Amino acid sequence: MISVAEAEALILEDVPLGPAVALPIDSITGEVLRESIRADRPFPPFDRVAMDGIAISLEGWRSGTKEFPVAGIQRAGEARKSLADVDTCFEVMTGAMLPEGCDCVIPVEMITLENDLARLSEDCNTDSMKNVHQFGSDRKEGDVLLDSGTLLFGPQCAVAATVGAAMVTVSKRPRIAIVSTGDELVPVDATPEPFQIRRSNSHAVKSLLAGAGFHDTELCHLHDDLETIETGLGKLLKTASTVIVSGGVSAGRYDYVPAALAKLGVQQVFHKVSQRPGKPLWFGIGPEGQRVYGLPGNPVSGVVCCHRYVLPALWKALGAGLCPLDQRPRAVLSEPLKFKPPLTLFKPVSVGGDASGARTATPVKMGGSGDLAGLSDSDGFIELAAEKEVFDAGTRHPLWLWSDPTMQVQTRR
Repeated sequence: MISVAEAEALILEDVPLGPAVALPIDSITGEVLRESIRADRPFPPFDRVAMDGIAISLEGWRSGTKEFPVAGIQRAGEARKSLADVDTCFEVMTGAMLPEGCDCVIPVEMITLENDLARLSEDCNTDSMKNVHQFGSDRKEGDVLLDSGTLLFGPQCAVAATVGAAMVTVSKRPRIAIVSTGDELVPVDATPEPFQIRRSNSHAVKSLLAGAGFHDTELCHLHDDLETIETGLGKLLKTASTVIVSGGVSAGRYDYVPAALAKLGVQQVFHKVSQRPGKPLWFGIGPEGQRVYGLPGNPVSGVVCCHRYVLPALWKALGAGLCPLDQRPRAVLSEPLKFKPPLTLFKPVSVGGDASGARTATPVKMGGSGDLAGLSDSDGFIELAAEKEVFDAGTRHPLWLWSDPTMQVQTRR
């Protein structure tokens, strides 16, 4: 049995980078960039008015002028106008070019505008290029604005759009097969017998992946029969680059998944991790490089392992960077917790905030790794190291949130 750190390292070792694809900029949310985006001209491309008001020449203001006749209006989107007289002004709008001959902007709050005459307030003070976003002050032409590996959300898409990147090269999302196993499981819309339960793990995994942008998924259920499992997994290995199996990986009589995968040429990398929940976790690599994850069938175990191990590997295959161990998001434990077994504990928690604004984690009472209802009361889980038995209130621990599947990813490269 290996440690959590060893399992993580083995899963993330030599993750192959997937293919790239060009997509329209208006279809992208949370994709991983596979090219560098450079400035096609200086940022900003002109001296840009930063506030509504009037543009004047400092020469006129310094000579004592307090009233400036309005010579015209410089609107955003208009070609640059020219100030002919330093004792006059232009009314200007945010985003407009600074008129030629003007070198500062007085905001509307400091002027009174009446009958095309702008009067400065008594406390008005200004300086060269005040309230002007100066030409090229942010970036130079050719500067790298976004590196390959950056996650593209609103601000990043805005950058790509403003340099004219109508099509953007990003990582192609993989096809993922999600497999549930077990004779006790029936479809969601079925009425279970007293000895049956409805399938839930596969839907939890599908929802988790969809929240991270992995939509190309296929759900499949296989009964506890070696031949059935071997045939079903064999078909899926031909169509999916990642296969996630829920259940059938423990040491029971009918846990056929490891044996079926071995017959299909999937090389086992490890089986069993020193953790709770999720000790029976299985991982292997298929004959054509397929990544295969055998998640424990208990619902809490499966969801936790998918967050802790599967998602980071999927992000890495897209070219995204993962946060180093010392930079991972953490939360402050709000109350002491004891855990005696020498295992890493993934503890479901509810998340809040303290007076300083730091995230706090309060352990959620659970009825074991099968308590799916209890899990729904949590916001995520914290990771408690195996080397300790007592975890004091106020200590900080790595945090995973159900609602933020990018939490452990370096969103900017």
